[in-house]
Amino acid sequence: MKRVIYLFVITFGLMLLGCSNCDGENPTIKLVNNGTGKADIQIKTSGGNTENINNILVGSASSKRSFDEGNIEFTINIQGVNEPIVYNLKVSSCRDYVVRINVDNSVEGSSSERD
Repeated sequence: MKRVIYLFVITFGLMLLGCSNCDGENPTIKLVNNGTGKADIQIKTSGGNTENINNILVGSASSKRSFDEGNIEFTINIQGVNEPIVYNLKVSSCRDYVVRINVDNSVEGSSSERD
């Protein structure tokens, strides 16, 4: 009986600590366009680097991109929308992020811990 309790405690402790294989790897970001028009996105990192992803069609997504952790600013231009959308996101190592343009052209982000 003591062995069963001991194994339970060890297993539960490992679950709380997590067993991620990520060792400080840069975060990844994928952009999903569910908006009303084709999107062009400029990505500026806290280090000042800028990257553009153009012509993300409605219903499609970019491939994952890897960036240094820190603050990222997205400037999103959607075909047929007059004003660009600016979205800021703080990203951390060992996480995968998804930035979504929703059907009403609002923008939201989510993340998950990398396994």
